[in-house]
Amino acid sequence: MSILNRVAESGLIQFDPATLVKDAKVTVVSLSSFLNEDKILREKPFRQAIAAHDWTVYKEQYVGLHIAEDTLVPQWAAMLMTSHLQSHAAGVCLGDQDAATALAYESALTTLKVEDYKQKNIIIKGCSDGSVPDWVYVRLMEVLQPHANRIAYGEACSSVPLYKR
Repeated sequence: MSILNRVAESGLIQFDPATLVKDAKVTVVSLSSFLNEDKILREKPFRQAIAAHDWTVYKEQYVGLHIAEDTLVPQWAAMLMTSHLQSHAAGVCLGDQDAATALAYESALTTLKVEDYKQKNIIIKGCSDGSVPDWVYVRLMEVLQPHANRIAYGEACSSVPLYKR
């Protein structure tokens, strides 16, 4: 007598949202590191520091541009940094590590091959290590529902039905 793996034979697709960004590199660049000690942007030295910086180190990374609250900078400063990052980074946003990670998730969700889930039964893994932000689950539902046959949350042995076509 052989043991049957009913989950493997059921055609269920187990989707772990953490895999969306497992290979993504996320980093934060502080605008303050391009300023003088007085934390006030002076255009000429700022432009010189930006021009001298090696932006290639951010190749294929999601970059958050962080501006500390105690710095005085015009709006164009982050735009100038973005113009230098644009040809190297996978994406740029204004914010911290969480904002850059959110950008990586959003990028992965917009490029998800939804045709792979057409008329499929999907279980969205919910018992991950906690690193997946809650909003990703909502966006994942929004992206997959128009294509899936059924969507549940949890594990194959214990799932919560969410959607049935």
